Amino acid sequence: MVFTGERKFFQNIHLQHFKYNFPIYYGFSLFLRIARKLLINTLMINSMKKKVRIWCLWMVACLAFLLNARAQDRFECFSVMIGRNITVDGSVLFAHNEDDYGEVYFNIYLVPANYYGKNQCKYLWLEMPGMHFSDAYMNEYGVVIASNACASREDKPILTDGGITWELRNAMASQAHTAREAVEIGAKLIDEKGYNSSGRTYCIADPNEAWMLSVVYGKHYVAKRIPDDALAIIPNYYTITEVDLNDVENVIASPDLILYAEERGWYDRAKDGDFNFRKAYGKAENQNHPVNVMRMWYALNQLSGQTFAMEDEFPWAIYPKGRISVESLMDLLGAHQQEEAMKEKEEAEGSWHPHYEGSNSICAEHTRYGFVAQLQSGYPVDFGCVLWLAPYRPCTQSFTPLFCGMLTAPENMQSRKLKDAQKLHFEPLSLNDIPLAHAYLSFKTYSDKIETNYTRLIPQISKEIETQTMENLREYQAKLVQWLALYKQNPREVRKQTTQFSQTAFLRSLSRINSFLSKQSSQQRESYELSPSLQETEIK
Repeated sequence: MVFTGERKFFQNIHLQHFKYNFPIYYGFSLFLRIARKLLINTLMINSMKKKVRIWCLWMVACLAFLLNARAQDRFECFSVMIGRNITVDGSVLFAHNEDDYGEVYFNIYLVPANYYGKNQCKYLWLEMPGMHFSDAYMNEYGVVIASNACASREDKPILTDGGITWELRNAMASQAHTAREAVEIGAKLIDEKGYNSSGRTYCIADPNEAWMLSVVYGKHYVAKRIPDDALAIIPNYYTITEVDLNDVENVIASPDLILYAEERGWYDRAKDGDFNFRKAYGKAENQNHPVNVMRMWYALNQLSGQTFAMEDEFPWAIYPKGRISVESLMDLLGAHQQEEAMKEKEEAEGSWHPHYEGSNSICAEHTRYGFVAQLQSGYPVDFGCVLWLAPYRPCTQSFTPLFCGMLTAPENMQSRKLKDAQKLHFEPLSLNDIPLAHAYLSFKTYSDKIETNYTRLIPQISKEIETQTMENLREYQAKLVQWLALYKQNPREVRKQTTQFSQTAFLRSLSRINSFLSKQSSQQRESYELSPSLQETEIK
């Protein structure tokens, strides 16, 4: 009787809560297997009181796990989008930290046009196996896509055929020629199928403009274009406020967006005044949570040239006093805004580091990678659009370049062959089962090792990663003029050189990391030798 009820209970939990979050589901499954063994032993106990006591403790542990999982699911990812008129080089800039809980990892694939289906363009794919909401893309037209979880208050979603999740971002990335077209593709799919998750904001940029597409559980959404002379920041709540449905150049939304909010009692025209999407559709607890408030407040003060208080009602977009650089966004992605306060509290207790559970940092315990997309309209997309990637936490990793014009992806950043990656996306290998040569293991081990003596190690590490990142940036700037001239005569040679540049930068980073790990391991050395890549042959 115990196991029959238990099975039904956890089947329901699986279906309703975990089916779109592999790390939580995997961890909970492991927890359940251990708990079952404990229960079997419990049934062997003669005392009924002891049986009841152990059963109650187990259920409390289950409930605590679930509540923690729900809390974690709300605070994943952080993004900044910058209009081209306020950047140092005139590019559209898009910075993003991908935050995910559990023992997850990511792959880098370069997918040829029409590889997985007809009418698909070539795209660079940062894949987080098993995850519905974590993959990022840059396609051959310079369209870059990533997302941030944003919990909505919707509890009566309308879905067709189960709705859509991971397929939404994949369709936008593989089909769109511009950021606006990606929004239109996404809007059409949501109209047809509905979105099967609480809520999310997709950040989409190209060399000319940037958009935010905020989707709600079901069939409601709103997208706004970031003004060319403004920046927009998003943690994990809806940031879009005012919505002018008549502004068809800058707004794409569900036709009944405002009417539906009125019908549900989320918006009262007479009482509330102008419609505010954030207040109408978003969960208040997320908007006011310290994890979100702290990150939003810090980023606004760092980038805007203005001073905001934490209790201020933060704007959706802001017009900064100065210009924004690629380097300033890299620094922001690695920031620990409460570092000094934490340091004073923790140093007395021994080894200190800023990536602890519950941290309000932009660079946090659960940050799996960060990137800054530098999208320049004055150059061909093959080399004018670059994704500067910091694998794992940006505070301990240098930024290396990725180009959609590359002929192959960097070696040793794939857990499976490209032909199997999409069909097996939701059948991920565990972190223990991926190839030992997978570079993610080196990046992760390196960052984790630094945390064992963060205060002592980070000054030197910071100098090293800054030096390496700046070398990559300077080398890229020097190559731009050369590549522009060469591209007119021999585009493939330029693509070959971008491939070599990216691979060399990755190898330099790995060499530095392996050297560090070798020095740190006095008794048991950790070796991460490079092996033949799983990446497919060159894209023609």
